Amino acid sequence: MVCEFLERLTRTEVRALHKAWPAFQVCGCAGLALAILLAMILTIDRNLSPVVMGGIVLAAIATFFVLVLATKVITGEEKIIYYHHEIAVMVTATLLLWCWRQPVLPFLDITILGVGLFLACGRVGCFLVGCCHGRPHRWGVRYRKQHAEAGFTGYFVGVRLFPIQLTESLWVLFIVGVGVVAVLRGGPPGTALAWYVVTYDLGRFCFEFMRGDPDRPYLWGFSQPQWISVVLMIVVVWLEQSGFLPLTGWHLLAAAVLVAAMLVTATKRRFRRVPKHRLLHPRHVREIAGLLGALADVSSEASHPCRWTVIPGQYSGPDVVRIGDTSIGLRISAGKILDHSAAPVHHYALSCRGAEMPEETARLLATVICQLRHHSGHSRLIKGDRGVFHALFAGEC
Repeated sequence: MVCEFLERLTRTEVRALHKAWPAFQVCGCAGLALAILLAMILTIDRNLSPVVMGGIVLAAIATFFVLVLATKVITGEEKIIYYHHEIAVMVTATLLLWCWRQPVLPFLDITILGVGLFLACGRVGCFLVGCCHGRPHRWGVRYRKQHAEAGFTGYFVGVRLFPIQLTESLWVLFIVGVGVVAVLRGGPPGTALAWYVVTYDLGRFCFEFMRGDPDRPYLWGFSQPQWISVVLMIVVVWLEQSGFLPLTGWHLLAAAVLVAAMLVTATKRRFRRVPKHRLLHPRHVREIAGLLGALADVSSEASHPCRWTVIPGQYSGPDVVRIGDTSIGLRISAGKILDHSAAPVHHYALSCRGAEMPEETARLLATVICQLRHHSGHSRLIKGDRGVFHALFAGEC
């Protein structure tokens, strides 16, 4: 029920005032307005200068658009990467406050909370249009072709994806709420800033494991946001130990736990018999989707001269078997078993290049194939000779 309700919410446009507006931009504008309102309320409450805060707001908006333009010039694509903008806005605000000889930490507390509220609304926009989406999951939402036409990952159309965007939005709203209370209660300057950075980084590091969009840099198995999360948390702890920020004991523990979690995860992956993280990596899933699409094209009667022999009551197959490999050595062939007395059966032969495929790997790969090709009928996984497994899915896609 919840999944169906969330699916009905997804859309690329929002209708208002007899006109269709891009959903992501609507959420972004709403987030900007709420962020400015929150910043001004907190500024007045703390007896700070609204004029100075207004200057920070204008500088933050300018920084946002300059960074978007610079990213497009450098990469050729229009990308909005949150961490890049957060860092750029906070550095710009710090420099301005230092030049204007204003108290830095009180204004930075308010600025980071405004940035967080903007992010929370932005993630709702991501959810509506399908960007920054999660990985395939039995509890999730399915995006439609109209989302793919607007830039959503095409091979995930109709696949249930975990709504990680909403999860992050709720997490950020919680962080901002606690930070606002800290500011209103007159906590030491810098408290809300350190709280936001440390707590958001903890959540973001974990959320990255559920992200399914493939176009993001990775280093040693961890995404760029995960590395930035660790670095920012270490910077905050260093600033606290150096006396630039109020000292909070659990922040040091949180940083240590995050570093330890990264080391444990890397070690576990290194000695795992089945490279689950590599098989389910968003980029590898993209490879599998492309391979399955190519195999489906060449095995189609309409697009390839490959002939099918139909024998009533018996399995049959194509005259030519098409096989493809992925970058980690997984080998897949695809075909269709035709039988006049029953629905067609989709057949995939799964193996490893130069080695026997473990059963756990075969099951994981069969699950990915089932999700990507939208097989909903009866399924079986049969172990064949020489480490080859046969995944059978009954019924049409």
